[in-house]
Amino acid sequence: MANKRFWLVILAGTLVLGFSLTGCTTFQASGLQLGLVINGQKYQKVRDFSEKEWTNKFLGWGGNGGTLFNLSSDATDPQVREAVEKNIKKYDGDAAIDVKIKYGSNPIQWILSYITAGIWVPGTVTVTGTIVKAVN
Repeated sequence: MANKRFWLVILAGTLVLGFSLTGCTTFQASGLQLGLVINGQKYQKVRDFSEKEWTNKFLGWGGNGGTLFNLSSDATDPQVREAVEKNIKKYDGDAAIDVKIKYGSNPIQWILSYITAGIWVPGTVTVTGTIVKAVN
């Protein structure tokens, strides 16, 4: 009987760990553009950029960033827009192309989410892309 319990505990632990780790990246979008006007304009690459920002969602579950009734589903919107616009201004560009947005969480954020029983669900949004400038 004790042997069956041992294997049941091992199986349950493996399932819990497996489900926890599947929430590492919950969202990814790529190939986005911001500020690009296509009217015969030619652009040259200025520089690549990469920004990581901590985000806070509320009334979520697990470590995967899901939210109840999508109450804070747009929590990453301001960080993404600010990161792109800041880099366009910083490198004196006109637009950002090939923008990639990746949202996920790390083990520390999973623990914080579980400790608060999903009331606070922290995550990390990573924004990368290429700054371009118009040339004629």
